[in-house]
Amino acid sequence: MLNYYDFVKANPGEFKQFSCKDLLFLIIDCPPDFTKGEDWSQYNAFIYVIGGNHKLFNRERAWHLQTGSSVFVKKGGLGTEKVDEEIFCALMFYVPDEYLCSFIRENADLLPPADLSSAFNDKILPVQTTAVMDAFYQSVLPYFSQTEQPPEDLVELKFRELLLNIITDRNNKELTTFFYRLAMTNADDLNEIMESNYLYSLQLHEYARLCHRSLSSFKRDFHQVYAIPPGRWLLEKRLNVAERFLKNSDLPVMDVAIESGFKNITHFTRVFKQRFGTSPLQYRKQFSVKIASLS
Repeated sequence: MLNYYDFVKANPGEFKQFSCKDLLFLIIDCPPDFTKGEDWSQYNAFIYVIGGNHKLFNRERAWHLQTGSSVFVKKGGLGTEKVDEEIFCALMFYVPDEYLCSFIRENADLLPPADLSSAFNDKILPVQTTAVMDAFYQSVLPYFSQTEQPPEDLVELKFRELLLNIITDRNNKELTTFFYRLAMTNADDLNEIMESNYLYSLQLHEYARLCHRSLSSFKRDFHQVYAIPPGRWLLEKRLNVAERFLKNSDLPVMDVAIESGFKNITHFTRVFKQRFGTSPLQYRKQFSVKIASLS
C-alpha cells in the first residue's frame, strides 16, 4: 500500500502543498481516470471538500463526502472511491499525534468537559460546518497560488487557528473529547491501531511506524500486549476473516484474499491450507455441503 503522506512530500511538483515540520497543507485534485484505491498514513488528517463527491471507506463502513463536508480522519489505512463524474477537489491538513497532543495540553482549559470513558472507534469523525470554519478554509486557499512557500511560522499559525476553531465550538464535542482522551490519558494506542488496521497489507516496519515505534520496540511492545509475535498475530487474524468470508459471502477467492489482507493469492492459499487442512475453494464447498445437509 502507498504511504500517501510520504508520496506527497516526495513529489512537491505534483501536488499543491506547503508545510511546517511534519504539518502539511495540501490540495487534492482527483485525477479524471481515478476510480478506487487504498492508501495509508502515519499521521491524522483533516479534510475539507471544496467541490465534488467522494466515498471514504474502511473494512467496516463508508462515509460520503460532498461539497462543504469537513471531517477528521484517524491515521492508518483508508479507501477512497469515486462516486460520480464531478471533479473532486479538497483541502487536506496532516497533523502528527505529538503536535495534536501538545496543542490540546496547552489549551485544555478551552475544551468542554470530557468523558474519558467514551470510546470513539469510528475511523472518521465529523467537523462542524460553520461560517467561521468556511472562512478559515477560504483564507488558506490563496497561499497555494503563491510562487513562494509561506513562512513556517505562518503555516503553524494557520494550523493553530484551525484547531482553536474546532475545540471552541461546542458542537464538536465528540471530536474534542477524542482529542482530550488522546492527549491526557497517555494510553498506549498499539492495540487500537492494530485492531483497526490489521486487514491492510502493511509490512511490520510500517505498522511500527504507524505506532510511532522502532521495529524492535514495536515487536517487544506487541508481544507484551498480545503474547505472540506480530507476524503470527496478523496471519491468524486475517485467516479468521478469510474463513468468515468463505462461509458467509459469494466473493471469489481472489477477492477474499484481498479483503482479508493478503496481497498474494498463492501465499494465501498455502497458509489457509496449512491452517484448515484444505484449499479455500474446497473449504467453501465443504461448508456449503454441510449447511445443505442440516437444512
